[in-house]
Amino acid sequence: MSTHISYTVESPIPAYSASECSESEYDPNDERWDDWEEETQDSKCLFCKDLFNVTTELFQHCKERHGFDFQALRVELKLDFYQSIRLINYIRNQVLNNSELENTESYSIPDIQTIISDDTYLKPVHEDDPLLYAFDSTDIDEFDVNIPSEKLIDYDDQEALSASLNITTPLEHELLKRLRIVEDKLFNTEVQLRKTENQFEEYRNMVKESFFDSYFDAESEKSVNSLKLTSKYETNDYYFNSYAKNDIHEEMLKDRIRTESYRDFIYENKDLFKDKIVLDVGCGTGILSMFAAKAGASKVFSVDKSAIIFRAKDIVKENKLDDVITLFNGKIEDVVLPVQKVDIIISEWMGYFLFFEGMLDSLIIARDRLLAPDGIIAPSHNRLLFAAIEDEELFNDTLNFWNDVYGFKMTAMKRPIHTSAIIDYVASDSLISDAVSIKEIPLHTIRKSQLNFTSPFTLEISRDGTVHGFLGYFDTWFTRDGHCISLTQNVNDKIDGVTSFTTGPQGGITHWRQTIFLLEHGIHVKKGTMIIGTIDCHKSIENYRDLDFEICYSIVKVGEDPKCAITHKQNFYLR
Repeated sequence: MSTHISYTVESPIPAYSASECSESEYDPNDERWDDWEEETQDSKCLFCKDLFNVTTELFQHCKERHGFDFQALRVELKLDFYQSIRLINYIRNQVLNNSELENTESYSIPDIQTIISDDTYLKPVHEDDPLLYAFDSTDIDEFDVNIPSEKLIDYDDQEALSASLNITTPLEHELLKRLRIVEDKLFNTEVQLRKTENQFEEYRNMVKESFFDSYFDAESEKSVNSLKLTSKYETNDYYFNSYAKNDIHEEMLKDRIRTESYRDFIYENKDLFKDKIVLDVGCGTGILSMFAAKAGASKVFSVDKSAIIFRAKDIVKENKLDDVITLFNGKIEDVVLPVQKVDIIISEWMGYFLFFEGMLDSLIIARDRLLAPDGIIAPSHNRLLFAAIEDEELFNDTLNFWNDVYGFKMTAMKRPIHTSAIIDYVASDSLISDAVSIKEIPLHTIRKSQLNFTSPFTLEISRDGTVHGFLGYFDTWFTRDGHCISLTQNVNDKIDGVTSFTTGPQGGITHWRQTIFLLEHGIHVKKGTMIIGTIDCHKSIENYRDLDFEICYSIVKVGEDPKCAITHKQNFYLR
């Protein structure tokens, strides 16, 4: 059961503090770690860019300006040190991925219990965030501290103590009582301060050892591998860094269905490319750009934010195409081309389940800003399809394996599998229903607001068997004029001027594979049974390049009234 806590006020406070470490604790020659105990830095608001040198003022700003009362929330939920760290980093991460939150006047947190328990959010969003080392001192006495019994004042013995001190008047008794209360509070504070200092030290060491060491040697292969493991939600750097490595490009280039489809469309339609200006969004090694140049394009602008662009420049020069192809290192959203408009945009933007990695957003921005009114996009149309599968071997290997592991039950290990979409190959004979379209993507007209969607589906079971899960894959078309593909048109239909391919199990193997949603339990079905439901697909709030799903479905037996069928629901994610 998820918890949704909302604090509506008017405005928040900036808080941020550098994860500074004393140089002497790690490397006396390492100047990257400042002496955080002696230096104080302004903390940045959790939402906007305002800076504060007093943490309490920062949180008051968050409350009044952005409608988020961090201190009240922390007291209400009795958040400990690490839970508070996770909460701060979660908010930082959301703001990083959604700049509109900088101006928010009201902010709420869904499913907060999951967030404050997720160690992913122990990683600071910013390497130097002073707030992570300052916030705890603002409310040092808000939580009870267990004080050893031998340290507590024995007020039952106060009469003897008064006698020993020769205290006789009511005023002296009252002063002694107040002195003891103050001493108790001082001890309480000392205990909490010592605990906080230890937590600071522990957290600081953990951050340096687990997260930041990899940043300081970006040229090292070890660093890149470490970064992959520790920055799951690094929405920009991690994504682009992953495309700087050879292996991912080798896999894509060796995907003949993918690469040859682009090549065939370009080479078979050279009249479209002759003397045209072409933009390649996310060019990688530059293979599509070189196809376009060979097809007669007068100029090709190739854009990629990844470091692969520097090898692409060498590749282009090696093939003597540098007089036609100009390469830009940067995001298409930021790059300024030397032309106002381009005639053709080519891009291999598709991810798992089509939308994974969120590159379509960038293509839409490039289209709206740079494509000429009569220009074309290649590919021009995609179709996302959905089907039911029967795959007992996959089901057993993935789920039932945990029922008996060397004589022990490990069913707790099933929990992540029940929610994690699987990327794998499925045999064509695993399909136990027809495949239906759940999303049409006409690339000339699709809008960013349409990329999150909820679609109904109705699947008809084609044989007796067991449904173990659902399957997602996509078909792709290249057309000369960018027209929409009719639902009646199949990816295998041969049409002049049209090139197409499928990533489904009935086609050849591609690096996209298929996306599998395993059910918690297999469902026995008869031929003619209908599965009626909806699939909701939207970008993750933690990282817009990831996907979250909700699949609701009912099994309607032959001759049964659909209204009588039980509705099932299962959530998945793709990371």
